[in-house]
Amino acid sequence: MFSRINTKFLAVIIFTTLLLGCVSTEQKTKQNKYSQQDTAYVNGQFFNPSLGFENKTVITRDGIVIANVDALSDNFPGKVIDLQGKWGIPGLIDMHTHSFGNFIPNAKNDAPGTQGVSQRVLKAGVTGLVDLFGDETALIDVRTRQRNAEFVGADIYASLTCFTAPKGHCSEYGITTRTVSTVEQAQKQMVELAKQKPDVIKIVYQPSDDQPSISKAVFAQLVQDSKKLGIKSIAHIKTWQDIRDAAEVGVSAVTHVPRGEIPQDIAGLMANFDVAIIPTLTVHSDFVNYLFDPSVLDAPLLTELVPDTLISAYRSNELVAKYQDRETSFQQRNEVTFGAIKTMSEAGVKILVGTDAGNWNTIQGYSVHREMKLLTDAGISPLQAIASATTHSADFLGIKSGFNEGDHANFVILNASPVEDILNTQQIALVVKNGNIVVQNDLSLSKL
Repeated sequence: MFSRINTKFLAVIIFTTLLLGCVSTEQKTKQNKYSQQDTAYVNGQFFNPSLGFENKTVITRDGIVIANVDALSDNFPGKVIDLQGKWGIPGLIDMHTHSFGNFIPNAKNDAPGTQGVSQRVLKAGVTGLVDLFGDETALIDVRTRQRNAEFVGADIYASLTCFTAPKGHCSEYGITTRTVSTVEQAQKQMVELAKQKPDVIKIVYQPSDDQPSISKAVFAQLVQDSKKLGIKSIAHIKTWQDIRDAAEVGVSAVTHVPRGEIPQDIAGLMANFDVAIIPTLTVHSDFVNYLFDPSVLDAPLLTELVPDTLISAYRSNELVAKYQDRETSFQQRNEVTFGAIKTMSEAGVKILVGTDAGNWNTIQGYSVHREMKLLTDAGISPLQAIASATTHSADFLGIKSGFNEGDHANFVILNASPVEDILNTQQIALVVKNGNIVVQNDLSLSKL
C-alpha cells in the first residue's frame, strides 16, 4: 500500500511523463507537417489583395497551397525553389472569351479550338478562362476532358450557350443557341441547360438594339432561375438603361461598357445591388493601340502566342491608312469609357477582367494583360487591376485562388514588379498549374 507521500510522488512522475509525451508528440507533428513531395517557393514577393506584395514562403502539395509562412524551417524535407526576390501573382482568369481562337483581319482566322487555346494561354499566365458562348456540345466535351486531366491547359469554365431572343445576338454565328420568347420557354430551357452543368449563365439583353431582344420579364425569370440553381448570371448589355434593368432583376454581372458618359445613378446602383462588371476594354478600346502604338504588337509575349500572320495583319499599311483620320476620335471615345470605369471603381463596383477574345483587336491570353493595362489607363491602381484579373474573378466563380492555405496552386512568377509597371505582368518567369511548373522561362529558378 502506497503512503501519501509516495502517491504524490507517483502523480508527479505520471504528470511529467504525460507532459513530455505531449511535447514530443507536438515536435513530431511539426516535423511531420511537410513531406518530400512538397515544394517550397522561397524568397518571393507574393500578392495579397488586401496588403499588396509580401515577402513570404509558399508551400504546395498535390496541387494545393498547404502553407504561407514567413520563413522555411531548416529541416524542410521537400524541394525548394529560390525565387530570387521575384513577384508572384495568382493565375490570371479571362472572364469573357470565345475560345475557338483569334480573329485575323482580312485573313483566315487563327483557330486552334478550345483545347488549343486552353493550352496556349498558359504561356501568358492564364490558368482559367470562361467561354461565354460557343458550340454547346463541343464545350461540354472539351471541359470534361480538361477536368479529367486528359491534357494540361487553363481551367475551362463555360456558359456553354447563351439565352437570347429568336434572331437575337448570338444567333447570327450559325451556332445553335437557346432562344426564348416567353417566361415559360425561359423556365423550360433553363431546366434543360442545368442538366449540362454550366458554370455561369449568359443572357443577352439589349432592347434598344437592331437585333431582337428578350423582354425584361423573360430576363428576370432567367436570372431568378439561375439564382435558384446557385449559378451566377452574366448579362450582355448595350445601354446604361440595360444596366439599370439588370440591377433591378438581380443579375450577378454585366459585360461591356455602354457608350457615352455614365449617368450619375449607375455606379451607385450597381454597387448597391452588387452587380459586377466585365468591361472588355480590349475589344472596345484597344483597336487604336493595335494600329498606332507599335509597342502593342512588338511585345515578346505576343510572338509566343500567335502566328506571324496575325501580327502582320494588324500592321497592314492599308488597315492603318483606313483608320488614320480616326485616331483622335478613337482616343476621345476611350477617355469617356475610362471615365465610366473609374467612376464605377470609386463607387465600389467589383471589376472583373474579361477580353471578349475571339473578336477584333483581341488575342487569347495576351489581351488579359492588355485589359489590365487599359484598366490602369482608366485610373485603376495596378494592385486593383491584378485583383480584377485574379482573386476577384476567382471569387466570382467560387474557386479558391491565391497564396493562402487551401488555395489552388495556380500562380505566375514575374521577373519585375507589376506595381511599378503593369506591363511587367508580361515578364513571366514561371507558370505553376495545379502545383506543377508548366511554363519555365527562367532556367535559373531550379529546384534545390
